[in-house]
Amino acid sequence: MPFLPSGFRPTWLEIDLDCINHNIQQFKQLLGSRVKIAAVVKADGYGHGAVEVSRAAVAAGVSYLAVAFLEEGVELRQAGISDPVLLLGYTDPAQVPALCRYRLTPSVFSLEVAREMSSELVKRGSELPVHVKVDTGMGRLGVRPREAAEFIAEVSRLPGLKLEGVYTHLAAADEESGKYTENQLQQFNQVIESCRNQGIDPPLYHAGNSAAASAHPGSRFNLVRLGISLYGYYPSSVLRCKNYIFLKPALSFKSRVVYLKEVPPGMAISYGCTYKTTARSLIATVPAGYGDGYRWNLSNRAYALVRGQRVPVVGRVCMDHLMLDVTRVEGAALGDEVVLYGRQGSEEITVEEVAGQLGTINYELLCAISRRVPRLYLRRGEPAAIRESLGLKIV
Repeated sequence: MPFLPSGFRPTWLEIDLDCINHNIQQFKQLLGSRVKIAAVVKADGYGHGAVEVSRAAVAAGVSYLAVAFLEEGVELRQAGISDPVLLLGYTDPAQVPALCRYRLTPSVFSLEVAREMSSELVKRGSELPVHVKVDTGMGRLGVRPREAAEFIAEVSRLPGLKLEGVYTHLAAADEESGKYTENQLQQFNQVIESCRNQGIDPPLYHAGNSAAASAHPGSRFNLVRLGISLYGYYPSSVLRCKNYIFLKPALSFKSRVVYLKEVPPGMAISYGCTYKTTARSLIATVPAGYGDGYRWNLSNRAYALVRGQRVPVVGRVCMDHLMLDVTRVEGAALGDEVVLYGRQGSEEITVEEVAGQLGTINYELLCAISRRVPRLYLRRGEPAAIRESLGLKIV
């Protein structure tokens, strides 16, 4: 582990920024030059680190960045990132001063909120771009389609608010049947037509997410929001099999063997004694656990890679450690690299594989990786940047 600072435990993420670039180029080729890309970097860039991913995405040619909430946008600005940032979630009118200071673009879908924002902006003598969110079938945030044209017209008249975009979010674009998505797009197109009939035509319309951008050309309009696929993951197994684009996962979750112990048959391993050895065994302790985002539910059911071989996780995953049975790994030694997610030699443990074991989705596992795990960023296989554990510097 030559690239991590001394003083840190040997558990880290490797983020290959060349993969981020590759994934963006795949979509740029698919979408053509008319359609812009917004890189969605909410939830700390889906666990990858929002700041470095944003820098890589901008360098790769995206036009916008998107986050969920104000504080995520502020983090980007404080890191020196100046590109447009759209807030996809709820923004409180009390946050208008911060929106102005950090030049962030909120989404609006409530007239009360829009009017309060307008009032505050008029007092400040300021103007903010806004995007109106339309709920065509997600059932989460957004004005209903039948009310949207009137709502958008009202927002466009409010002083201090500059209507920059109108968008919707597709709920089932990653499923085999496209009927629900086509219905949502039909409703959204009707909203656009109604707006244009009133002489309202903002610069941006967007509906496509990672799934729709590849599988539903009618969702592309002039901007798509690239989320999970930015990081090299398919939104579902259905889309993985369609071969619209070839993605490269950017993330590997790694650690090292810090303790080896030969134990006799019948030895209990970890809390609850849920695992007992059936023969003389070599047990490796690894300093990674559910406090780092490696799920407790993987106890006694998951695998890791050591010296290019799959080895079982034995006993319960602890907050800070997990144990592996490396009895069959020839030459297993202290300091051996352990891969929890990613490739080692010809073997690979994908995030999708682990998510399938847990009955969850790749998004959740990625977002769950703790900030106490350092992020090592690579370009051409060499270290380009590092985000240290919890932002600390140990000297």
